[in-house]
Amino acid sequence: MPDLLIKGGHLLDPGSGLDAVGDLLIREGRIALVGDCETSGPGEVIDARGLLVAPGLIDMHVHLREPGQEHKETIESGARAAAAGGFVTVVCEPNTVPPRDTPERIAEALEIARRRSAVRALWKCCITRGQQGAKVADFAALHRAGAVAASDDGFSVTDPGVMWEAMRAAKQAGIPLTVHVDSVELMARDIGLAAERSYAVHFSHVSLEREVELIAQAQERGLQVTGEATPHHLSLCADDAPGDDANYKMNPPLRSARDREALRRSLAAGALSVVASDHAPHAPGEKAASYASAPAGVIGLETTIGVIWTDLVHNRAIAPADAVRAMTSGPATALRREPPVLRAGAAAQVTLIDPELAWLVEPERFESRSRNCPFAGRRLRGKAVATIVDGRLVMQEGRILAGSDVH
Repeated sequence: MPDLLIKGGHLLDPGSGLDAVGDLLIREGRIALVGDCETSGPGEVIDARGLLVAPGLIDMHVHLREPGQEHKETIESGARAAAAGGFVTVVCEPNTVPPRDTPERIAEALEIARRRSAVRALWKCCITRGQQGAKVADFAALHRAGAVAASDDGFSVTDPGVMWEAMRAAKQAGIPLTVHVDSVELMARDIGLAAERSYAVHFSHVSLEREVELIAQAQERGLQVTGEATPHHLSLCADDAPGDDANYKMNPPLRSARDREALRRSLAAGALSVVASDHAPHAPGEKAASYASAPAGVIGLETTIGVIWTDLVHNRAIAPADAVRAMTSGPATALRREPPVLRAGAAAQVTLIDPELAWLVEPERFESRSRNCPFAGRRLRGKAVATIVDGRLVMQEGRILAGSDVH
C-alpha cells in the first residue's frame, strides 16, 4: 500500500484535543506522522488546504435491509452510501427479515460486509428474540459472534420485566443497549432500571424536549445514560413537512420547533452526545403510496454532513468540534469502543470535509438504492470529499474507489 500524505489541512480531533493546521502521513494502513510531514518514495498527496481532517466518522444507527428487503438497500449499496457521505464506520440495526437475533445471523452479516463493504460495517443484535418483546436474546453468544450492541429498534420493549432481564443479561455479557422508546414514560422507566442495575443505556433518535431533560437529569445524577439525535430532527420541525409527502414520514415523527431547539441546545451542551442518521431506506414505490400507508423512515448517510454543517455549524448552533465529536468519540463511547484518533500509530480512519462546498441534494444520484430523502432539491454547504478506511482511500470527490475487500 503506497503512502498517502494529507497536506495542510485543519486537523480536528476533539477526542484528543488536536486542533491545528498540519499534515497527516499514512503508511501501511496506519498514521505514521502528524504535524510537518514529507513523504519519500511512491505515494499520493492530497492538498487539504481549506479542508477539515477529522477522525473517521461513525454512524451508529443505520438500517441496511439485507436480508429480506434488498430492493431497498443491500450491505454493499449501503456501505457505498456511507463512504460517499464520509462515514468510515456504520453500525447496523438488526431488524432485517429475518431479524439478526442469533450468532449465525450476526456472523453472516459480518462475512458479507468483509467481502462487499467499502467501509467498516458492524452489527447490533436484537434485544429480544424475533424482536417480539417477550424473551431476551442470548447476548453472550451474540457478543462473541461479533455484535457490538443490542437493539429492538422499531419496537419498544414494553414489558418492564423483560427490560429488567435484558439489562441484567447485557451487563453480564458486557454488551451496550441502544433503546428505541415510543414514549417519555418508557424512557423514564428505562432510566430507572439503568440506575437500579448500575448499567448503561443509550437512547436512539431522541426527539422531544422532555426526553432531552430526562437524559440531562440522569447524567447529573451520575448515571450512564447517553442519547442521539438525527439530522432530520435537528434540522426540521413539523411545520416544515408538507402534509401529503411521505418522504417526511419518519419514526419518531417531526416535532415542534421548540423540541428542535431543545435538541440543538442539548447537542451543544453535550447531554446529547451523538448524531446518527437513522438511515432507513424504502423503495420509491413504497413511499409513493398514500401518506397513511407509506412506511416511516428517511435516508441520511449521504446528507448528514451537509445538513449538520448547513443548519447547525454555519448557523453557530454548534461548533465544528461539537459536530465532529458527535460523530466520532460520542458514538464510540456509547458503544464502549476505542474512538478513532489522529495520532501516530493509530489505524488510519480519516474523513476529509470541505465545510464550504455548496451542493444540491439530488437523491437520484445517490449511492443508496432508495430515494426517500426530505432534503431533496435543497442546496447544502458542507460535504465529505474523502473517506479513508484502514489507510485506503475509498471515496474521493464523490467517486467510490473501492467496493470490497477493504479490510
